[in-house]
Amino acid sequence: MSKLESASNGTDAELPNEQHVGSPGAPDAGKRGDALRTLGPRVLKLAVPHSKLLLLGFVALSAGTGINLLFPYIIRAALNQEFGLSLERDLSLLTIALVALFALQALFFFFRHYAFQVVGYKVVTDLRQRLFDSLLAQDIAFFDRSRLGDLLSRLSSDTEIVQRALTINISVALRYSIQVLGGIALMLFISLRLTAVILVLLPVLVALSMWWGRRLRRYSKRMQAELGDAGVVAEEALGAVRTVRIFAGAPYESTRYRTAVEQALSTGVIRSRIAASFSSTMVFLMHSAIAITVWYGGSLVLSGALTLGDLTGFLLYCVIVAVSFGFLAGTWAEFMQAVGAAERIFEIVDSPAHVTSPSAPLPIPQRRTGDIRFEGVSFSYPSRPDSLILHNLTFAIEEGQTVALVGPSGSGKSTVASLIPRFYDPTEGEIRYCGVPLRSMDIDVLRANISVVAQNPQVFSLSIADNIRYGRLDATPEEVRRAAEAANLSSFIEGLPQGLDTPVGDKGIQLSGGERQRVAIARALLKDPHFLILDEATSALDSTNELLVQQALERLMANRSTLVIAHRLSTVQHADLVLVLREGKIEQQGTHRELMEVEGLYRTLVSHQLLD
Repeated sequence: MSKLESASNGTDAELPNEQHVGSPGAPDAGKRGDALRTLGPRVLKLAVPHSKLLLLGFVALSAGTGINLLFPYIIRAALNQEFGLSLERDLSLLTIALVALFALQALFFFFRHYAFQVVGYKVVTDLRQRLFDSLLAQDIAFFDRSRLGDLLSRLSSDTEIVQRALTINISVALRYSIQVLGGIALMLFISLRLTAVILVLLPVLVALSMWWGRRLRRYSKRMQAELGDAGVVAEEALGAVRTVRIFAGAPYESTRYRTAVEQALSTGVIRSRIAASFSSTMVFLMHSAIAITVWYGGSLVLSGALTLGDLTGFLLYCVIVAVSFGFLAGTWAEFMQAVGAAERIFEIVDSPAHVTSPSAPLPIPQRRTGDIRFEGVSFSYPSRPDSLILHNLTFAIEEGQTVALVGPSGSGKSTVASLIPRFYDPTEGEIRYCGVPLRSMDIDVLRANISVVAQNPQVFSLSIADNIRYGRLDATPEEVRRAAEAANLSSFIEGLPQGLDTPVGDKGIQLSGGERQRVAIARALLKDPHFLILDEATSALDSTNELLVQQALERLMANRSTLVIAHRLSTVQHADLVLVLREGKIEQQGTHRELMEVEGLYRTLVSHQLLD
């Protein structure tokens, strides 16, 4: 894979490993403390656009929960013979009434479940789209320091956890909060003295909930990060399965994956132990309170200060409150896990891109071809700012000119090409397109005028036609066909059962290297750019494919300004200008003939067959 394409895919081979986004110990970890306190409300705000459906769910939930709270009161009234009720006379009627109430409650709970689930699905769809759009908007430097598996984990598992928080967790939290508050209110109505026994424990329960919640959030976030690490291993191994097979690397990859998932398992076990301790302690305290209430309430009944119906109703409310508080404790634990997952999501959503368009971009002069000028350009990758890759480069690619860039591996050729479409901005100096500084242009307009054909071009898991049409999405079928013909794809396409509509397989696996190159050339032809970058476009091809690709490239290069990064002499010798780079500096420049007439790096490269 060429380095320019690697950079555009976030896997530049020149870049060192760096701390990953959201990983423990990242440089900005200390700056997020204040933001964490706002994540809970921010997660909940995701559901605000669906307030009507939420209102339906809340009304249904309140009605169903109200019926739940009504049941103990009916039993108490019957035992106390209030409202003319009597167990001996009205037992059958009470049973029928209760069954009817529970049927109505089931209907309310149906609407509650439906409304909250649909809101959850809508929210997670919106969140995934927002996260995906944020990823697409990130600088290339972001992908240099990120791992694909971890990013995919945030798109899938993290968003699912947030979805659960906004469906089951909110529904459960609202239901049991109403039951706790309503139950306590009715307990106060029945007996102030008995209720006081229960309320003594509430501050303890709240304090424990907050303490455990913080620990759960910390371990939940760590577990999600470690699952992301496991996803990275799986994505790499499965994406390079042919390399794994040829080098008998399956046991090694299996060990890598086992190590990663077992690390996540270890964190998950700790998190489960905390969650289990949390829930069990809450249940113990609430049930102990009920036991004390039975003892104290029994003594009040025996003394005549309380009726048996009041004690029965109070105990039923105690059970409802205790069970509800236990569910709330578990819901709080899961909500803290969702907050941890949301933190990983919002790290990306809130991460600003630095290579952006200015608020008032300058227009580009209307020309058929464009010129590029480097003026004192120096550059170091954001991942290693102290290591300059390019040193004070000054050169020009004039309108309609073909300039070849050659030099030893690591001399900065692909870095130069990466700066032209503003994958990165120079550390020092200025780059101009048609006289306009790149930083002063609309970045989309700039890139609309540039196209790249790389050594290993990216082919999507679509049809041949759709891959070509990626160059201009509104192209007609006839325009796609003409681009394919100009790229020497006609004879190949005619032999396919579905022609241009033939799928190319995952990442174009069903195409040869030469066929992928010609698809990329057809895509560039369809885009019809003013400026063209060829990054070692023929270096990996056999002679037959090279001839077909070279013919297609000549059609593509006609009447365009072109930067060629090449290893083959046949590509370089017809260039209008050859720039020879060594260690990020221009050591020689001139035509092929001029450079061959003098001692220097260029002639050495040719003589050593580094240009063959």
